[in-house]
Amino acid sequence: MRVLVLGGAGRMAYAIIKDLLEIDTDEVSKVIIADINCEKVKNVADEFQNEKLIPACIDIAEYAKLVNLMKGSDVVIDSTYVSSTTSLSIIKAALEARVHVINLGQLDKEEEKQAATMSDAFTKAGLSGILGLGSSPGISNLMVRELADRLDTMSTVEISFAYESIGTSTLPIKEPFAFAFEEFVESPLIFQDAKFVTVPPQSGIQYIEFPAPIGMRPAFCIPHSEVWTVAETFEEKGVKNVSVRAGFTPDFVKKVNFLVDCGLMSHKPLKVGDIDVIPSDVLFSCLVQLPPEQGEVVDYGCTRVVAVGTKNKEKVEYTALMLNRPYKGLTNAQHRTGHSPSIAARMLYRGEIKTKGVFPPERGVDPKPFFRELAKRELEIAVTSSAFVC
Repeated sequence: MRVLVLGGAGRMAYAIIKDLLEIDTDEVSKVIIADINCEKVKNVADEFQNEKLIPACIDIAEYAKLVNLMKGSDVVIDSTYVSSTTSLSIIKAALEARVHVINLGQLDKEEEKQAATMSDAFTKAGLSGILGLGSSPGISNLMVRELADRLDTMSTVEISFAYESIGTSTLPIKEPFAFAFEEFVESPLIFQDAKFVTVPPQSGIQYIEFPAPIGMRPAFCIPHSEVWTVAETFEEKGVKNVSVRAGFTPDFVKKVNFLVDCGLMSHKPLKVGDIDVIPSDVLFSCLVQLPPEQGEVVDYGCTRVVAVGTKNKEKVEYTALMLNRPYKGLTNAQHRTGHSPSIAARMLYRGEIKTKGVFPPERGVDPKPFFRELAKRELEIAVTSSAFVC
């Protein structure tokens, strides 16, 4: 199996590469890691010191070069953190190159529709384009699929996640969480009473008890693609309510809201002297310049899915939990996110994912073999049920 990893110098790519080169290595022949940062991607390859790993330098905005680089690969994994326009371009390039593609990130509802317009062409070419297969979206979608398959009807789906770091940290705020800043200021779309509605930022707070060492967290609604893909996928099950909530650490919430209150999350131009600047661009540029984290940091994460419905005409509530613990030199974000596309790439190569077209994970990936692979990587899904007495 020949795999191309785009965004190959990034944090999530590191976990993907590590998985491909250290687990079930016999079926992996080549891993090409491509990034616009030529020096950094070469350094990543040097760190692994593996003859199967090949660095490549590319600007993915150069479409023709991107298509050419994809050709000959079995699977392309898009781990870039760029605009949704670029993500759609990568999907289109994969179709032209005749290669399966897995996308880690999430598209908004309209962008998902644009990607779906390529589904028929992917199907005719015998290809699969899996949208949003990381942690959330990704594993969370498949947890929903697992619970939905246990229910005759499913009315409500509540997805939530939380993190906890134990130990010391030299960073004022963790740069890997910078992508989450937008979730504090965007108005999330939720599915409520069988309708898509927009709610205010940081609203819909629920106090959720996560497993130790996380504990009780106030979790608020955030914009996530599971809302619309789950609502549409399980329409026939009778889904009427879908939401995604994040239970960030109190310290992180306090710091991000301070930055928001200072206007540093604004995307509107601000004149500083004779120069127009975008405050959020300045903030993220500063975060990127933070020195590498020092000290011992032991972090945990938990993804939680609750599904309410009926089974044999009785009301039932299922809860699925995935608690990820410290793992082999990866951060909790890398651990819970980076294995998913690597697992799916192997499943595609083995012919275990038979669905063709462009689709979110819950529409084409069987959760049971996927979860077995996760368990090999110390990511286990536990499911409990609660019956209602009346």
